[in-house]
Amino acid sequence: MEQQKIPRKATAARLVRAVRAFAGSESGWKAKMMLAALILLLCGANGLNVVNSYVNRSFMTSIVERNQSQFVRLAILYIGVFAASTIVAVIARFIEERLALLWREFVTRRMIGFYLADGVYHRLSGSAELTNPDQRISEDARTFTATTLSFALMAFNSAFTIAAFSGVLWLISPLLFAVSVTYAACGSLMTIALGRPLIKLNYDQLDKEANFRSGLIQVRENAESIMRAHGEREHSRRLLDQLADLVANFRNIIAVNRNVGFFATGYNWLIQIIPALIVAPSYMSGKVEFGVIAQAAVAFSAVVAAFSLIVTQFQSLSNYAAVTARLSAMVQLAEAAAGDDGASRAPLSSK
Repeated sequence: MEQQKIPRKATAARLVRAVRAFAGSESGWKAKMMLAALILLLCGANGLNVVNSYVNRSFMTSIVERNQSQFVRLAILYIGVFAASTIVAVIARFIEERLALLWREFVTRRMIGFYLADGVYHRLSGSAELTNPDQRISEDARTFTATTLSFALMAFNSAFTIAAFSGVLWLISPLLFAVSVTYAACGSLMTIALGRPLIKLNYDQLDKEANFRSGLIQVRENAESIMRAHGEREHSRRLLDQLADLVANFRNIIAVNRNVGFFATGYNWLIQIIPALIVAPSYMSGKVEFGVIAQAAVAFSAVVAAFSLIVTQFQSLSNYAAVTARLSAMVQLAEAAAGDDGASRAPLSSK
């Protein structure tokens, strides 16, 4: 399986079906309510961030102007906004984790039921195309549900952030807004070009790690028979070969991460200075107050980060794509083993 091309279209289709199956389940109503609450909290968090940018703008100006009474008033308001933001963020995180756990339980229950029904587990046990089904049901299912939800919320939050801060950035400087969009677009394209191999490498790494762990478990479970047959050397050679295999693949992952890291680090450093380069001349000429520079930095960073989701999350996205593809491959082979009747009970099916 490791050498085959990852079926991205089929994997994406199964992802959509998995979401629909969960939404239409008995737990779906609860999940929908939790998701609605999360979206409302994300809206509230972005609203508080916009308010905070204006408070920070006036706060920094009061420092420059040595206005003590305004400084104290804004400091109290600053603390209040941060406190509200903290409460919203913690509650949102709590609901996200509960929703992810609910989805994981649903997917895992269905996968276990499907895997153990109609002798599917027996027919797949001798399949060379499917490795480590136990890991896919336990670890991959957990990663799939938690990460799918996390990325979906990140996408929602990025959309809200763009909507909330684009107006702020445009009012400060239309040029700065245009630079933010162009900068993020170029950064995303460059990251994709540099990091594309990570999807396949992460896919292979998950199986290689699982193979190595399975070899160690096999030694533990067959310790007595290995000792009687004096098979230590054979098992040692096999384990060392598996270790060398996963180390070699991981070296390739590290090399790609290095290339992506060089670009992403420089990309993030420039975000800090670009707003000042564009807005500072207006402050020096007396057209804007000092606090506008601070607000521009906050708004620019927020908008660029929202547009740059691929840049900031590429390594996680590549690992997530590998996990999703592995689950999709397992379901595809299990459906084939079960036949048409079993396909209707597939864990990532909408039926």
